[in-house]
Amino acid sequence: MGKDEKRILIVDDDAAIRTLLFTMLRRRGLPVDTAKHGAEAIDRLGQCRYALVLLDLMMPVASGWEVLAHIKVMSVRPAVILLTAGNEPRGFDPDIVAGTIRKPFDVELLYDTVTACMSVLESVQQVAGCPVAESEQRTPGSGN
Repeated sequence: MGKDEKRILIVDDDAAIRTLLFTMLRRRGLPVDTAKHGAEAIDRLGQCRYALVLLDLMMPVASGWEVLAHIKVMSVRPAVILLTAGNEPRGFDPDIVAGTIRKPFDVELLYDTVTACMSVLESVQQVAGCPVAESEQRTPGSGN
């Protein structure tokens, strides 16, 4: 088993939103990965353990609804904050969904929500073979 950590997975098909959230959370020192659609998110959830998932519901390939169904049957489940522009019905499973933030969102409100969740979530022991978080990898030209 790997180290204990509170890793975040950002799942959104909008590249601008993924980049904004990734940059904001990375700059604050949080371990972050991204997925551009639900199928990629399900793959990442099989490779690594996450404390929190920021999840868009309306995506191609596999929707956020499919990701929620996958999370529901996981033995170690992350908390989920839904990011949505739609008018989805309420009544999400409170054991999985910590809250919903509507798009367009206020960046500081979203950060405060993530920070509040992270402060009460337990670190999870990472599975063997989980790659280093994207936010901790060296980027070309960064000099790191």
